[in-house]
Amino acid sequence: MQATQSSYRSRSIELLVKYHQDKSIQTRNNLVKLNAGLVRKIAHRISHQCSEPYEDLEQIGYIGLIRSIERFDPGQGCAFSSFAVPYIRGEMLHFCGIAAAQ
Repeated sequence: MQATQSSYRSRSIELLVKYHQDKSIQTRNNLVKLNAGLVRKIAHRISHQCSEPYEDLEQIGYIGLIRSIERFDPGQGCAFSSFAVPYIRGEMLHFCGIAAAQ
């Protein structure tokens, strides 16, 4: 388990540095695939607080994930997951607020 987490982190950091340098869509998509579990976990939590379907929250969460990938600076020294969670969660909560107002 520890080796898997370590290889995940090193792969994620490697891709984030690469994306920060070249902004390749393929690299960004690889980062989205690598961090999809984070989106699913947050969508699951928020689906209990919101009347929107889990699948919709998950899709909105991917938008937040993509925004966090685009704005993340690997040189800042913070963990990507710590940076991405507020973006993902914020997109989902914003969506729930808009959907509730309609």
